[in-house]
Amino acid sequence: MTTLRVLAPGLRSTIQDAGRFGHLRDGVPPSGPADALSFEAAQRLVGNGASDAAIEIVGLPFRCALDAPRLVAATGPNVRVRARGSVAGSTSVFARAGEEIAVEGDARFAYLAVSGGFALDERLGSRSTYLAAGIGPLPRPLAAGDELTVGAARWGADHAGGRIVPRARDGRIRVTRGPHADRFTDAGAFFAATYRVSERSDRMGTRLEGPRLETTGEEILSIGVLAGAVQVPHGGEPIALLADHQTTGGYPIVAVVIRADVGLLAQAWPGEEVSFYEVRVDEAVRAIRDERRRLEAMVR
Repeated sequence: MTTLRVLAPGLRSTIQDAGRFGHLRDGVPPSGPADALSFEAAQRLVGNGASDAAIEIVGLPFRCALDAPRLVAATGPNVRVRARGSVAGSTSVFARAGEEIAVEGDARFAYLAVSGGFALDERLGSRSTYLAAGIGPLPRPLAAGDELTVGAARWGADHAGGRIVPRARDGRIRVTRGPHADRFTDAGAFFAATYRVSERSDRMGTRLEGPRLETTGEEILSIGVLAGAVQVPHGGEPIALLADHQTTGGYPIVAVVIRADVGLLAQAWPGEEVSFYEVRVDEAVRAIRDERRRLEAMVR
């Protein structure tokens, strides 16, 4: 049985898998990774599936050690792994037993995957941590000294050096027009504006500071919401929902960030500028399919 020991946990790192589904009616969001494609890239690099559990790191650096040799990978913008030497992120590394593994860089969300995933019991069908309600097999942030059991390895040393080129970030986020766009006096102003990411942003949502959007005054009934929905509260400043979003909302939705770009928005630091441009639904579907093909093709 292989164990990973946390030496330095970062600011607020948690266990996440693909997410918790089927419990929205109970008020429990999916959780899972804030940047799903970076998470999936880390899993692919070590031979895991998307349903395996990995570590989402908030607040680098993160340091750990394994008591047996194992293939590992870390992903996220501007991430690198330091073991025997420093290796660029999004590259699989074969770590020796007892060797300190450090994930460094400046990603808002980074992901550390170990071949075999973490052998934790599911809670409500998932191993993901949902901090707001204390749900998950480890319902709190990781702490120094935590020991996590790792499942049977799927890939070994012969897969070390696999590489996935991280996605470029330019602050441009693709969206589809929201279901309540006609309830705004000028929905087009959202697509023409540049917004700044607020320091109040978290895993629940990215808050946007900039031009305020005005509605026609018509109220809407509370509806189910999903990650990517851009709600506009009464103050007029949009909020793009992320992995830990509430399950219902009564604010009008001006746009929906496409699935392929939700992670790009989640990775934006407070103070960064972002802008949004509209695409068709078929383009949104093609974009996520293209990203998955890209991930699969680049793992060597």
